[in-house]
Amino acid sequence: MNSEKKKIAIIDVLVLVVLAIVLGISMAFSRDIELKLGLLYYAEVQEEETEPEPDDGEGDIVDYTKFPQLYVHFVDVGQGDCTIIELPDGKTMLIDGGENKKDVESAVQTFIDKTFSSDFKYFDYAILTHPDSDHCGSFDYILNKYPARVVYRPNVEAVGTEKKPYTDPGKSDLKSDAIQKSTGAYAAAVDAMYKEIDGKPNVVYVTDPSDEEQTIKGGDGDNTYSFTFYSPLSDNYGTKESDASWNDYSPIMILEYKGFKFAMSGDAEEENLGEFVARVQAAKTDGVTDKYDVFTDSYCVNVIKAGHHGSRNATTLDYLNAITTETGALGVYCVVSCGAGNSYKHPHQEALDRYRQIGVNESNILRTDLVGDITFSVHVDEQGVYKLYYGDKATKAPNLALVYKTIGSIELKWAIVAWVIYAVLVIAAIVHIVFFAGKQSGGSGSGGKSGGKTTVSKGKGGGRKK
Repeated sequence: MNSEKKKIAIIDVLVLVVLAIVLGISMAFSRDIELKLGLLYYAEVQEEETEPEPDDGEGDIVDYTKFPQLYVHFVDVGQGDCTIIELPDGKTMLIDGGENKKDVESAVQTFIDKTFSSDFKYFDYAILTHPDSDHCGSFDYILNKYPARVVYRPNVEAVGTEKKPYTDPGKSDLKSDAIQKSTGAYAAAVDAMYKEIDGKPNVVYVTDPSDEEQTIKGGDGDNTYSFTFYSPLSDNYGTKESDASWNDYSPIMILEYKGFKFAMSGDAEEENLGEFVARVQAAKTDGVTDKYDVFTDSYCVNVIKAGHHGSRNATTLDYLNAITTETGALGVYCVVSCGAGNSYKHPHQEALDRYRQIGVNESNILRTDLVGDITFSVHVDEQGVYKLYYGDKATKAPNLALVYKTIGSIELKWAIVAWVIYAVLVIAAIVHIVFFAGKQSGGSGSGGKSGGKTTVSKGKGGGRKK
């Protein structure tokens, strides 16, 4: 073997040795590699059908109305937000009230009339996420008719308008750097918050996730529930009214009952959501025990209220990844509250694509502009098992299993794929050494000869060798 061919052979062998070492090490991470390359993926599998047990006539049908139950109603108020919750211990909650319009007031009133008994007089809790009119516009109408015992409000001072100024009764409870909002709708909403019930003052909180007393808990034994605030994590989002990001005052809230979780975030956008995600990531390594520790890699909500009516600026991918898992998202429902033909074009396609990107099924994206009021509930089925219902139908998380892609009956595991690739490279190296190196050496050592002949040149003095 000449030196050129030997040199190429050594290089090829060294490359193959390095690749063998790398592939050998990769076997320790084969599961991650298989998932990343799509060799291993989650697929829905059919559950084995079981023969129903014969009915002996002694079985009783469970009346779920006798058990504590949770109802979460996303009321269709057009281009706005209004959520009404019936908690398992019989208490009620209002989140936002939609725009300041007669048809919105009528829609909410109609919903209350058909949902609650005629003696319904007040809400136990009311939350105003932020001061924009599509959330606070009819808040005053609702609370003036049905006051709330406990109210949560944003850290924003209501000052009314130039023609109709207003003095905020909760100003002393606001942070010192609170920004002012000068609209009549917000002033009216704040005024209604402080409405007394039966001559007794209610409790009004400035929403603060660091205040553990603001966490709502109820029920007893196995029927406890929680409603937790996780943001906003800044006191304000702007320095004055003209540059304020009002949407970011919205709290991230999670309601949990019987292991089922609802995530709501008002109109929170990138800054608020980014702070939350950063706090969640920090909780995994900071060594501090607090409520953000629940967001482990296996944490997954069941229902997501799309932020800002499905805007591209809300419900970011990082936020979605923080509250869902790759497999859990396949069973998640996403609710979009928006008005038909709204001028903002909500929901934006980018947001819808984002929900699908994390795995939310198309049929699980629900929009009030298309289906009207949307109701979820958690209660027992006929066998006494608690389940999540959409309308009157029990939801069902997909039965998933990890499966390999195959060629015929061969599963494409990383160990097989990697060493097949390696075998191909070995063959390629041999071909390279035999043919390419051989060609290189064949064209290099001519020794000054051309075709084995000596060139002779003749001059005037006869033939001389040159």
